[in-house]
Amino acid sequence: MDCMFAVRMLLGLLKGGLIGGLVGYGLAVAGLGVTSALIAYPIAALVGVLVALIAGKPVWAEDSKIQVYLKMGVGALFAPGLLFLARRFLTMGLPFDAGVLPGVSQLQSAPAIGMFAVSALAMVGAVLAAFYDADNSPDGQGDDKEAQSSKKASASKRRISAEVAAITGLDVSEIEEAEEARSRQASKE
Repeated sequence: MDCMFAVRMLLGLLKGGLIGGLVGYGLAVAGLGVTSALIAYPIAALVGVLVALIAGKPVWAEDSKIQVYLKMGVGALFAPGLLFLARRFLTMGLPFDAGVLPGVSQLQSAPAIGMFAVSALAMVGAVLAAFYDADNSPDGQGDDKEAQSSKKASASKRRISAEVAAITGLDVSEIEEAEEARSRQASKE
């Protein structure tokens, strides 16, 4: 595993956990929590959309609009599913008293990890953001791939020009000049 891949994934976990945790904390302070499915799943979809704006290639990056919109759609679809899994399988209690959080003193008992808004939405956001950030390669790596493919294309073009020159008996530079003139003429039309 690449070291930068692990760092990107860890940063995604932190970003997503923070976004989901803040949204969940807002719900917990408002007294809504994640106990009602009518509230929980649309809020999870909102967390998926918010995470997509920041994790991976952020919305403010150049040429990222389509990618961000796709991530928003995927996040809005997968986040409720992830919340369902958290609510279904993470039934153990919180390892601390949630009533010590400022504004969350109205809790009667220690809620389950999957049912407490802060922990459940933080996990949903963390999982989504980790995948988005792990998938996002730094800008320099994508440019290298494009440069390599352009080199391969030009090498292929030279090989074909050399084969045509061998068949016709013309010089390779004459064939390349004729191809350039043809492409300039086609771009004018």
